[in-house]
Amino acid sequence: MKTCRNQRGSTLMVALFVLIVVLMLGFGLIRMLSNQSEQIVLEVNGSRAWAAGQSGLEWGLGRVLNRDTVGDSAIDACTAVNTSVLSEGAGLPNTNSGFHRCRVTMSCQHTEYDLGNSQTNGFVIGADAQCGPTGMAVSRQFETQAFD
Repeated sequence: MKTCRNQRGSTLMVALFVLIVVLMLGFGLIRMLSNQSEQIVLEVNGSRAWAAGQSGLEWGLGRVLNRDTVGDSAIDACTAVNTSVLSEGAGLPNTNSGFHRCRVTMSCQHTEYDLGNSQTNGFVIGADAQCGPTGMAVSRQFETQAFD
């Protein structure tokens, strides 16, 4: 029969084993929660980039289709859109609008169509939206066509 003296260190070994297992579970849980918070940040930045890109397309369409109010030609309006970079307060809504750290780079291609007795202008407007801080930024690209 074994005596208590021969089993002295066994409780310490069991306690160490339980402690290591609990620590591993804790670190796994912390890592999982950290990954989930990063995923949420990326999802929010993606939604913001989508909204910024859509706003950019609307801005570009407004610029080329309402050019008569400014007196621009179709080519001039498209060139103005093509050289534009929109940001918060400069083409995108001001502070507290959800577009903080968002940037939309616009592009525009103009084509003139001859329809026999009239001419029509065609526009391909693109918006490359990027939102979020470096390392967590999300980018979305959009393109639309318009004719007048």
